[in-house]
Amino acid sequence: MTSPRPRKLRKDAAENAERLIAAAVRAGLAEGKFVPMEQIAAEAGVGVGTLYRRYPNREALLEAMAVRAYRLILAEAENALETGETGHDAISRFLHQTFGRRDELVLPLHGAPMTKDTESAELRARMRQTMSAIVERGHRDGSVRTDVTAGTVVRFGAMLAQPMSNVPDWPEAAAEQRAVFLRGITPDTP
Repeated sequence: MTSPRPRKLRKDAAENAERLIAAAVRAGLAEGKFVPMEQIAAEAGVGVGTLYRRYPNREALLEAMAVRAYRLILAEAENALETGETGHDAISRFLHQTFGRRDELVLPLHGAPMTKDTESAELRARMRQTMSAIVERGHRDGSVRTDVTAGTVVRFGAMLAQPMSNVPDWPEAAAEQRAVFLRGITPDTP
């Protein structure tokens, strides 16, 4: 016996779900992950009942936010793997692309809960595999030092995505830091 397929959301319900996730991301960036659920609903322009019908508790909302963000970064990593000329170029593309979307990636880049047996856990594993493939390509083609791991790149990307409040032009400062990082992962030439 197979489990029933999840029903596709009505158009208005799907729009409400997207507005709720976007409002939760904005609120999470501004106030942290413990922002009141009522505030999220208000910012999304829906009633709190709509929020709780779709996401019965904070954990369900956090999971939905993580799934949305992991899908975005996985797509960026897959694109970088496909279009990068070398492993190093793919890492550079990934860091540029994810930095440009940093405001949409609040949870993975800012401390998503590490759940098991969830869609976000599956996406996190796929992300790890994709980033490992990028880094391993760099090891094989000689463009990335052998002590660099997928975790090295992901952790740097997460740090880059969190602006320092005392730095007036974070995008410019982040570009400088990204350039230093990319030089640092390049093997020394004799």
